[in-house]
Amino acid sequence: MTQRDAERFVRDIERRLEPLDRAILLSEWRLATGRSRDGAGRWQSRRRRLLGAPGMLESIRTYQRSEYGGLLGRRLDLLARATLESRIEQDPEIVRRRDRLQSRAAAFRPTWHGRKVNRSVVRRAFRTSADREERRRAFYAEDPVYGPMEDDLRSLVAARNDRARAFGYRSYPEFRLSFDRLSVDRLEALLRESLRRVPAEMRRRRDAFAEATGESGWYPWDIGYAQQIAGGLPESAFPADEALRAVYEGIQGWGFPRSLLRFRVDHHDIPSGGLCLAPDPPRDVRIVVHPGRGGWEDYMVLFHEVGHAVHSSSIRGPTHLLRWHEGLPGFGGFHEGIGEFFAEIAEKDAWLRTRKGLSSTQIRDYVAEHRRAPLRVIAYLAGWIQRELDLYLRPQRDPREAERRYGRSVMAFDDFTPRSFADSFYIHGPIYATSYFVATLLRPQLFESVRNDVGGEAWPNAKIGPWLTRHWFREGSAFDWLPRVREVTGRPFGTRAFNEAMR
Repeated sequence: MTQRDAERFVRDIERRLEPLDRAILLSEWRLATGRSRDGAGRWQSRRRRLLGAPGMLESIRTYQRSEYGGLLGRRLDLLARATLESRIEQDPEIVRRRDRLQSRAAAFRPTWHGRKVNRSVVRRAFRTSADREERRRAFYAEDPVYGPMEDDLRSLVAARNDRARAFGYRSYPEFRLSFDRLSVDRLEALLRESLRRVPAEMRRRRDAFAEATGESGWYPWDIGYAQQIAGGLPESAFPADEALRAVYEGIQGWGFPRSLLRFRVDHHDIPSGGLCLAPDPPRDVRIVVHPGRGGWEDYMVLFHEVGHAVHSSSIRGPTHLLRWHEGLPGFGGFHEGIGEFFAEIAEKDAWLRTRKGLSSTQIRDYVAEHRRAPLRVIAYLAGWIQRELDLYLRPQRDPREAERRYGRSVMAFDDFTPRSFADSFYIHGPIYATSYFVATLLRPQLFESVRNDVGGEAWPNAKIGPWLTRHWFREGSAFDWLPRVREVTGRPFGTRAFNEAMR
């Protein structure tokens, strides 16, 4: 087999794969925006038939053994990843189970004060309500949809494990993490290293909450409100009708041209805070966010999602696989890290001073308190990730009892009844919670690097956008992000930058 044969082989598969990948994301967009109740199952089945054709994986590996360099070798590697994922996650039995659960989660609307509402209403009350009982009800508001799913989720988890083992992996998490050059052992070590300052921080938050409210006890439904009263910002400074313009102007402060900010933005209730989909990057990029009522949290989510969109809109890869970073395994942590990098704009005092109605004292108190926020984020993510790992690796363990122990030992909570362990991400984005954890560690490492390279203020700074485009965006999926981190920042990815920032 010659290099010309390999090029022809990959080009033919990409030509047939591209419209299927586009159809999958368009189906996910229609589901997320309420235009359809059907998931992407039928398109994923067609994708699997293409990539799962007899001898496909063997042919790819035969070409890979010739060790072609450059972009051809990279495209073969990406095609092998896509093929292996299709053989496991897009197995017909897994697709059937997953789509049924995903559709139920997407269609759910919680009942709040006697009427059906969007999730954003409940989540806002969870963060901002001074009524503790109301916050408690908000904490459990999605149990009616997720509680009945628990047995079906366990069956889906078992099916994924079985399928991964059929391809030589010890478990489904080992399969999924291998694309990021991680293992379960390495992930759990990173979790332990990042949690070292969390228990002391949670005890501090508990004491500050008691002093501020006069209320005894400390529970999961108190933690968001504690953040709000310690250094929250008034919602009036972040009106909903100005959100998109303010975010665009904030991103232009990093030197990104307005011409790049041309993507569709839809508002609809979704299980997550926001969603960015790129059916045809860089030409067709879309965002879905909650129909927000304003407030700093809504702006921060929009910065995150617009950051994803800017990333996809900046790609100039010459072929489908080299543009398709969002849909290929192994890019989740980096992808979310970029979103978190853009969300940093919303935390900077220089940007906050552009918002009308904020005093210097409010900004100072917010910035001082928010520097500690990553510890709370890490604490939340570590529990979320460990619950999912337990479902795959320790199915005999009671998820609720493990969560209760974690709440007591790490979060300093008083005894409480955990909510359902089922989660929409566990259904349609297995092991994806790890991506947000990786992103939280990656953000300070990238920010330290860009500041060292280009100098100047954190915002505005017209050199940051070109730096991101040159080092991280333009090439799309032509590189593995983990080795690139070491190359660009001068040290391997890990917890060091995060722990230094938190110290």
